[in-house]
Amino acid sequence: MKNSSDINAKFSKIYKNPLFKLIVITLAFTVYLLIRMEYIGVPYYDVFVYLNNALIFAGIPVGNVSVIYLSPLMPFLTSIVFKAGYISENVIFILDGIIFIFGVIGLYLLFKERFTETQSLVGSLIFISFPLIFTWAVSGGIDIPGVSFSIWVIYALVIGVRKNSNFLYLVFPLFMVAFLARYTSAILVFPMLLYILINDNFIKNMKKLVAGILAGLVIVTPFFLYIYEKLGNLDSITNIFTSTLIGSGASVNDLGYNPDKLYYLTHILNYIAVGPLLGTYRQLVSPSYGVPSILSYITVIIVLFSLSIYLYRIIKEKVLENYDSNKSKNILHLVILILILAAGVLSFFTSPYLVTEIIILIALYVGYRFLKGSKIEDLRIDFLFLSWFAAFFIFHSIIPLKVDRYFITMSPALAYFIILGFSIVIEKFKFKFKQEKLRSWGLYFIVGFVFLSSITAVHLGHTPKHGYGFYIQSESKWLEEYDPSYQDKVIYSDYDPAFTWTLKKEVLFGVPRLYTSPEAFSNFLRGNNAFYYIDALSNPKLDIPGYHIIRNKFGIAIYQKNS
Repeated sequence: MKNSSDINAKFSKIYKNPLFKLIVITLAFTVYLLIRMEYIGVPYYDVFVYLNNALIFAGIPVGNVSVIYLSPLMPFLTSIVFKAGYISENVIFILDGIIFIFGVIGLYLLFKERFTETQSLVGSLIFISFPLIFTWAVSGGIDIPGVSFSIWVIYALVIGVRKNSNFLYLVFPLFMVAFLARYTSAILVFPMLLYILINDNFIKNMKKLVAGILAGLVIVTPFFLYIYEKLGNLDSITNIFTSTLIGSGASVNDLGYNPDKLYYLTHILNYIAVGPLLGTYRQLVSPSYGVPSILSYITVIIVLFSLSIYLYRIIKEKVLENYDSNKSKNILHLVILILILAAGVLSFFTSPYLVTEIIILIALYVGYRFLKGSKIEDLRIDFLFLSWFAAFFIFHSIIPLKVDRYFITMSPALAYFIILGFSIVIEKFKFKFKQEKLRSWGLYFIVGFVFLSSITAVHLGHTPKHGYGFYIQSESKWLEEYDPSYQDKVIYSDYDPAFTWTLKKEVLFGVPRLYTSPEAFSNFLRGNNAFYYIDALSNPKLDIPGYHIIRNKFGIAIYQKNS
């Protein structure tokens, strides 16, 4: 009986553990999203590229290998399953889901270095509830894996500095994994550097960090060697770094070209919660096309109000109370800080992102030195997340290629400040329940429940029965049945990665808008012996001389060469 009682007590402790609850909730939503992806299909152009790269990594030829220089981690992991014989887009969806759960766990543990278990649980639920996170969690993209591994990089750094220096061995290996998942995760080096600088005792652990750097190089080198073997050079990799370094990551011909440097700030309400309950799937994938939910406005009002209280409290406790004894030092600090921030704002609108990143890094360091006081560990975490948000906000705002999902890189920091704001308000103005535990727990539960309910209802109301990826797969199957010998035919399309994946053969790129007339485009197709042309994007469909439409359904037209 005693053993049985002990076992029940242990299980009861596990069930009550906030991390266990978070894992169960995240797993349930992940399974739901995976089921929906079965009907939506591949949701985005880039995911088809990753799937085709996975075929190449698995040794399954599909033609051109020029895109394998793109972030290789997800295609590589997907290729392992492909080699085992199961080839399906579900593989990359499931891998995304597993890494997503891994990232949410890391975020909870990271939050727990600053908040209570309950606050960390709710903060993690808020993160899950962001429209971009919820929609892209199992999409097959690289944004969620990139941010998930980034979370663990920061967690290893914080734990390594504060509690167990052995974690510093893991910082750069995890950083390289995050980098391979999404190359722009390299921007994480700025918040990492700030956290190193504001921890005075960090230098004594430098040896372990250097060892971690060497381990990280061991992880990344095989991928670069593979790319070099396939392409004969690493020009594609160096071009990525060069173009982003000087801020020329897009041209006016790119679909995502947008020089508006306040784009992400303008749409930040949409990234917190989108409404109304009914809408289009595009408004979930790219919330800037939707409208903010009332929940967004309430959240921003509460958070700005509470963070103002928090900042006032810091200034009062750490500056004003010692104003007379440190008057000259405080004034000098404040003047320097204002000047650096002004230079940062000016640089944001006039200079390459790297210049602004460095100026803002200096400003944050000076700001920390200006404000640090009694609750120094809390302030360090605050500045770490502030620099996280600032670093990626600056990078993605200045680079003229803007897509809503890039905001995913800033989402952990946004969730951090939202739960910080709610926790300040709840602890200061909580209702006077008779039971102390219920008083806080109940209010935090309401916050988490509202966010999860909102995104669930919105996702159900915005998700179609079938997505465009599903229809591409369907039309590809129709062509396979229509012409069993299609593998021997030359096929062109304006959505070539998608049909390369669904038809498992190299489909070449061609689009009428690049030619002066339908006749010129027809000459291009016939000059390259194209037997089929698949138009998935243009509307209305063109009459192409020398070709006739054999099927036009779901917005996808299949042209066949005239006899």
